[in-house]
Amino acid sequence: MSNIADFTGLNRSLDELSALSGGPKGPHDGDGGNMLEARVKHLEDDMREVKSDLKALRSDVAELKGRVSMLPGWPGLLTIAGFIVAAVGLMIRFLPSAG
Repeated sequence: MSNIADFTGLNRSLDELSALSGGPKGPHDGDGGNMLEARVKHLEDDMREVKSDLKALRSDVAELKGRVSMLPGWPGLLTIAGFIVAAVGLMIRFLPSAG
């Protein structure tokens, strides 16, 4: 067993390596340039859709922020709970009992 690596295949051109690996073809390799342009066009179309979805999401988040900012905080919740407890206490005290 030898620890010597074989580097004889390193002097191949980029076109040869691309052909061997089945990788994307360049514009000089026949139809490969058109395929690359089609893929880029598809990605650009997808990005337009992502951008429009992101704009819609931003407006939805802004609307939710506005609604959340209108909710009462702890002092408001405690005040509401105090009114409910007071109303129930008054009803128990002044309404006639059934029975």
